[in-house]
Amino acid sequence: MPGHTRLELGGLLGVMLASFTVPLTVAYNVGAIVREFGASVAQAGVVATAQGLGTAVGALAASRLVSRVRSRRLFVLGLLALVISNALSSVAPGVQWLTVLQATGGIGTGAVVAVVMATAARTARPEMTYGLINGSLGALIVVLGFVMPQVIELGGAKGAYLLYAGIAAAGLLAAMVAPDITSGHGYDSDHRHQAGLDFEQKNRVVRASFVALTGFGIFFFAQAGVGAFVERVGAASGVALTSIGHVFAVGGVLTIVGPLIAGWIGARFGATLPLILVTASLCGVLFGLMIVNSPLSFFISSPLFTVLPAILMPSFLGALAVIDRTGQSSAMQPAFATLGGAFGPLAAGMIVQWGGFDALGWYSIAIFLVGSVLMATATMGADKQRPRDTSDLMESRI
Repeated sequence: MPGHTRLELGGLLGVMLASFTVPLTVAYNVGAIVREFGASVAQAGVVATAQGLGTAVGALAASRLVSRVRSRRLFVLGLLALVISNALSSVAPGVQWLTVLQATGGIGTGAVVAVVMATAARTARPEMTYGLINGSLGALIVVLGFVMPQVIELGGAKGAYLLYAGIAAAGLLAAMVAPDITSGHGYDSDHRHQAGLDFEQKNRVVRASFVALTGFGIFFFAQAGVGAFVERVGAASGVALTSIGHVFAVGGVLTIVGPLIAGWIGARFGATLPLILVTASLCGVLFGLMIVNSPLSFFISSPLFTVLPAILMPSFLGALAVIDRTGQSSAMQPAFATLGGAFGPLAAGMIVQWGGFDALGWYSIAIFLVGSVLMATATMGADKQRPRDTSDLMESRI
C-alpha cells in the first residue's frame, strides 16, 4: 500500500471489519430474532432490510462528505453509531424498536464502508488494497461462522448485538491509526487532477461512473437473489443440511484467497479481462447450480458462486479508482451494492414461485450479463487510461 504505512493499512482493515459484522451475519441474526422476540420470519426480514437500507443511506451521505470531512472523523462517527445502536439493540423491548435501531446502525456501517472504499481508491495500487479488504472479509466470515452459533446459543440475539457493539468499540482504536485522506496521501493531487479536466471530461467521468455503478448494483441484485435460495437449491437436489454447511464453509475459505489473487491480476492485466472471465464463469456456474441441479453440481458450483463475485471486486473497484481519482465513485459503491442486494431476493422469490429454480437460473444469467456490460464502461475506460497516466499516478501517491 504505497504512500501509507503498514500500521495505517492495519487500521483501515480493522475499521472495515469492525463496521461490517452485522451484514455478514444476517442468516444468524434472522433466526435469533425469531426465537428471541417471538417474531415472524417476515418481521425478522424487515429488520435485516432496514439495516441494509440504512447502509445505503449512510454510504450515499458519506460519499458526499468524504472530500470535505476528515476520514477519521467519519470513521469515529460511524463506529459510535454502531456501538450505540447495537448496545441498545441488546436491550430492545421489541422487534419494532430493534428495526429502528438497526436502521440507525446501518447508517453508521454505510458511512464507514464508503470512507474505507474512498481511502483505498487513493492508493497507488487500489486493486491490491481492495483485494486485501475482501480477503480480510472472507477470513472474518469464516471466524464468525464458528463464533456466532456459540454466542447465540448462550446469549440469544441480545448477546449477538452486544458482541457487535464490542467489536465496533474495538474499531474505534483502529480508527486512530487509519489513514486520514484529507491530510495528504495523494488527496490534493487527485483533486487538482480532477479540477484540471474540462466540463465535458468531468461529465464523461460522472456518466461512466454512474453507468458502471448501476451495472454493479444490477450484478449484485442477481447475486443476492440467487444467494438467498442456494440452501434451498442444495436441499432440493438431495444434499443434507450438514453437507450444505460444509460447502458454504469451503466458499468462505475461498473468499480469503480469491480476492488477493484477483487484486494481483487486476493490477497487471487490467480490469476488463477479469470482468469477462468472471461473468463467463458465473454463467457456467449458474447453469450447473440452478439448471442441472444435482448433488455433484451443487458441491462444485456453490463454492464457486460464493467466491467469483469477491474475485471481481478488486479489479472493478480499481477501475473506478482510475477513472475517478477523488474516490467519490468508490465511496458510492456500497450504496449501489446494498440496494441491489436488498431487492434481489424479493424478485428471485417471485421467479422461483412462478417457474422454479431453472427459471431463476436463466433469469440470473441474463441479469448478470446486463450488469457486466454496464460495468464495462468503467473497466474499459480505466484500461485505456492506465497506460498513459500510470507514472503520474504513482508519483502523486508516493
